[in-house]
Amino acid sequence: MPARRFVGLACTSLALTALVTSFAHAQQEGKLEDRAKAAAHVLANLVSDPKNSPPNGLLRSAMCIAVIPSVKEGAMIVGGKVGYGLVACRVGDGWSLPSYMAIKSGSVGFQVGGQATDVVLIFTYADAPALIATSNFELGAQASIAAGPVGSTIGAATDFKQGSAIYSYSTKGAGAFVGVSLAGTKYEVDSKGNRTTYPAASVPTTTDKSPDVSYLLKTRAGKDTPPAVKPFVSALEERIGSKR
Repeated sequence: MPARRFVGLACTSLALTALVTSFAHAQQEGKLEDRAKAAAHVLANLVSDPKNSPPNGLLRSAMCIAVIPSVKEGAMIVGGKVGYGLVACRVGDGWSLPSYMAIKSGSVGFQVGGQATDVVLIFTYADAPALIATSNFELGAQASIAAGPVGSTIGAATDFKQGSAIYSYSTKGAGAFVGVSLAGTKYEVDSKGNRTTYPAASVPTTTDKSPDVSYLLKTRAGKDTPPAVKPFVSALEERIGSKR
């Protein structure tokens, strides 16, 4: 094969590889933005009905909030699949850059019928960002977890920060939320999602070149927030509020 033809084929191959890689990256970004939009929808539903939403006092006490939309029946089984979501923490009078995350469990206690189930975790204690930044942990082991109460008028004078470290909810029936115990559920950082959303040049990274989650959760979201996670940040600001 003539050298010129070989070089031409090599350049074409490299160009095609770059195009395929770029397309795959764009697809991944699209899926991550869809996840953020779904999580934003879950937050809207969470507070839409005062009779079936977490108490206002608990929402004000929230240090961090994780949302895992559409956990389907059969996806949370022993040795099985995971439910993917996002988490963000309060920073000053705003919310942090979100981190992508996942949960997995052998329990199906929070699944209702054959419907997709949305899960919300409300972290109330000051050290929550440090725990969330670890690569993985078990809910109920490193921090206490309890089924969250519902009803905006319940516990108006209750200091939820003095109760459980984490309160958990899932949807039941026509989207109404109920408190549910998720003790024993595994929490993991979704490093792949974070790497796609936060390029290495834009944020500090760990030894495996993944974005430093502790940095994300300490950094207030602003004008430079990646588009993929903006729907989730906006929902936190509008639906939960910025001030504790």
